[in-house]
Amino acid sequence: MKSIINILKGVLIGIAAIIPGFSGGTIACVVGCYDELIEAVSGIGKHFKQSVLTLLPFLLGILIGAMSIFPISWGLNNYPLVTVCLFAGLLIGSIPSFHKNIKGKSNKNNILSAVICGTIFLVIIILNLTIGEGNYVSLNSSAWWAYIVLLLAGMIGSAALVVPGISGSMVLMILGFYNPIMDIIKGFIQVVGNSLGLNLSLDFASSQFAESLNNGFILPAIFMILCFGIGIIIGFYLISKLMKYLLTKHKTATYFAIFSFILVSLVGIYAVPSYYEGLSPLEIVLSIVFLILGGLGSFYISKLAEKKETVEN
Repeated sequence: MKSIINILKGVLIGIAAIIPGFSGGTIACVVGCYDELIEAVSGIGKHFKQSVLTLLPFLLGILIGAMSIFPISWGLNNYPLVTVCLFAGLLIGSIPSFHKNIKGKSNKNNILSAVICGTIFLVIIILNLTIGEGNYVSLNSSAWWAYIVLLLAGMIGSAALVVPGISGSMVLMILGFYNPIMDIIKGFIQVVGNSLGLNLSLDFASSQFAESLNNGFILPAIFMILCFGIGIIIGFYLISKLMKYLLTKHKTATYFAIFSFILVSLVGIYAVPSYYEGLSPLEIVLSIVFLILGGLGSFYISKLAEKKETVEN
């Protein structure tokens, strides 16, 4: 039963990690598995078997969640504000539960930690608004350096899975890598699907990229996706080591910083001007409804989890 629950938690983390403005680390915090994940990843060298057994359900869930890129992409393309409000509601409803980690522990150092980290994330959001949108780095599959760039991009993107509040997807978007990476993944799926006679026609950020797709893209795409994945694994391990140190040596200050990231991330979630273009009255109503439903749902789930934890203790 615990494995099934951990898979479901992984699904939520995977979904959050691929949406710009959301953080998989934040979701891990609010569903109560963040410390467990950090401990398993950072201790994989010392307790390999135990760590792998702990991580497997979460990894399976993350992969399943990441596959939701297509329905979520459809929702963001057609009803962006409605889609975002559902996830924002899930985040807001979980804040009271997470707030208990810092309640009554305010002091100068902890507040300073929250202010500094919140300011850093605000700067990231501002950068995303000014230079991130529409920024597209061309990754030529025939250039050797493209694979190294994808390795580094994966290490940067892993922040979405490790550091609560920091959206790796948003950082990748600022640097111009989010859309090309999504295009590579979708391009691979489209070429493979079409070679199997499925006649897929997916949306791409770059029309030039879409026009260049052919069967010869399959092998380079595999290596490019593999490089990005290896980068995520390396970054995930290194950042997990850092977070374990911070949670061990400066736990309260770290939780204040995480709480600040979570609050500021709500600004980042809604700081996308295109979400508000051509809104109909029905979309506005649905956005409010989905925000409330998401908030009530996550609040109720958080309460159930707390009740279960109290009974077990």
